[in-house]
Amino acid sequence: MSVILIIICFIAIIGAPLFSVIGGISLVNFLGIGKILVVPQEMAGITNTALLHSIPLFTFAGYILAKSNASKRLVRLSGAAFGWMPGGLAIVTLIACAIFTAFTGASSVTIVALGGLLIPALLSDKYDERFSLGLVTASGSVGLLFPPSLVIILYGVIASTSIESLYVAGAIPGIIIILTIAVYAIFKRRSFKTENKFSMKEVGAALWDIKWELPLPILLFGGIFSGKMAISDSAAFTVLYVLVAEIFLTKDVKIKDLPNIVKESMELVGAILVILTVSLAATNYIIYKEIPNMLFDMTKGIIINKFMFLLALNIFLIIVGCIMDIFSALMVIVPLILPLAEAYNVDSVHLGIIFLANLEIGYLTPPVGMNLFISSIRFNKSIVEIYKASVPFILLSLLSLGLITYVPWFSTWFMDKTSIVGKWEYEYGDGIIDSLTIKSGGKYFRAKGDMMEIMFAEPIAKNYKISKDSITFLAEEETYKYEIFNRGKRLKLTDINGAERFYQNKMEIEIPAKTGFFISGWIDELNDVKAEFYLNGMGHWIEKGEEKSFRYEVNKGKLSIITMDDEIEKKEIYKYKISKFKDSFILYGNDKKFNFNISEEISDL
Repeated sequence: MSVILIIICFIAIIGAPLFSVIGGISLVNFLGIGKILVVPQEMAGITNTALLHSIPLFTFAGYILAKSNASKRLVRLSGAAFGWMPGGLAIVTLIACAIFTAFTGASSVTIVALGGLLIPALLSDKYDERFSLGLVTASGSVGLLFPPSLVIILYGVIASTSIESLYVAGAIPGIIIILTIAVYAIFKRRSFKTENKFSMKEVGAALWDIKWELPLPILLFGGIFSGKMAISDSAAFTVLYVLVAEIFLTKDVKIKDLPNIVKESMELVGAILVILTVSLAATNYIIYKEIPNMLFDMTKGIIINKFMFLLALNIFLIIVGCIMDIFSALMVIVPLILPLAEAYNVDSVHLGIIFLANLEIGYLTPPVGMNLFISSIRFNKSIVEIYKASVPFILLSLLSLGLITYVPWFSTWFMDKTSIVGKWEYEYGDGIIDSLTIKSGGKYFRAKGDMMEIMFAEPIAKNYKISKDSITFLAEEETYKYEIFNRGKRLKLTDINGAERFYQNKMEIEIPAKTGFFISGWIDELNDVKAEFYLNGMGHWIEKGEEKSFRYEVNKGKLSIITMDDEIEKKEIYKYKISKFKDSFILYGNDKKFNFNISEEISDL
């Protein structure tokens, strides 16, 4: 077995494709534990991934745009809008490259497609050649954090994280990176008087010129973030829109060009998917052998807190970005890093943005950053010249990275804080369990013992009190500091002596703070209504003796009650107001109004 692994490593060194190396290692490892069929099962299982077909669709759409004159129209519009400012053409370069990379999914395509257009424009506007080369090289990857970025979709699939959340999370960090470079460009040109004048007529002409491409991002983002289109739907819509716009409206792309565009784009997609399939098999083995836990045990003595973990992670990922392309890095490294990040309470959405921001910098970092070589070839300059040109932009990107890494709000501002309400269990060992069910309204159930004792424990509601980051269980007279990890997967309780216990979420669902408030029993005596909201998103409603079960959703200040009537789903949407002490709330809408107070008659939720 060891001999086979050595042979595979040798094959990798002499330049074998990455998928064959990962696949070979996976086969050998599973063969060693008698589970070799796991590899083909995982490779076949990828077809069940709902978002899989969005990857080739977005890639195909991006390649059509790259073949058209959309890039020239985009540069014209950006120039008309920003070209009159000090450093305006540099800002144009940043914006144009960001948008183009977001749609094509590859910074190399952006440098090749836009570089020949932007470098001559920058030089003719008397920008320094070194600055111009560095700017275009750096701008090639700034769009990776914006939708419909292909690498964000890929990270979401591998990390089982919401693509929509990642798209929202990447917006502010992406803008920070652009603004940092833009401020530097303005500073460099502060004493240079631009000859370009703002012209509303030119802006109007540029808008008319790009009239067929301009609605695409508006419709795409609006569809995704309004919930009208899923990611897969938006991918199909993008392809259809781009085909109609570029073939039949602008006529930049001929129908005879499509076979070649399909071939080029699917070569990239094929490479991504074949690496993804074997990487999923390798991930299965990594989890089976508990390698992330082993890594955590090895590093926790050195990396003692979240701050140090993020610092080490950034250094590691920049090195990875230098030596691996972004698709391979995602598929090989994410499965290893994700469990470690969870152990240090780094949110998976925040981790994704940190990951991509680092790989962007890795593309620029000497000696082997990929964008450096592409720029060297594209602009016919020595690699040393490109190195020197990129240094200021690497430093600026590192500054942005520090903000993105250590101010998680930039990536998680839109996410509701997770509630402590839920069902949690801690295993002491020898089969003894501490089962803790926390509800709103200051009520909780707690039972300790083996599994049978927990099942038959009498459900007596007790009171708790929360003060900032501490919870006091009044019946036991115990106070703990609490911290919720990974949006409700784990709950850490720390007692007054500093001893820590990690409780696992037994519901396996995230309960946001606003949703958690409702989880309890409520009564409206005036309307003769009783309502119970359970941990699993279900509920029970008794109104004047009539009973019904329902599902509920809490979103943006509204509570949706969803029932089934003759197999037809019926949704009633109410607004709500919570009292200051969170012991009552008003529910109103649909010509109804309820005044609920916390009920003492509460079932075991």
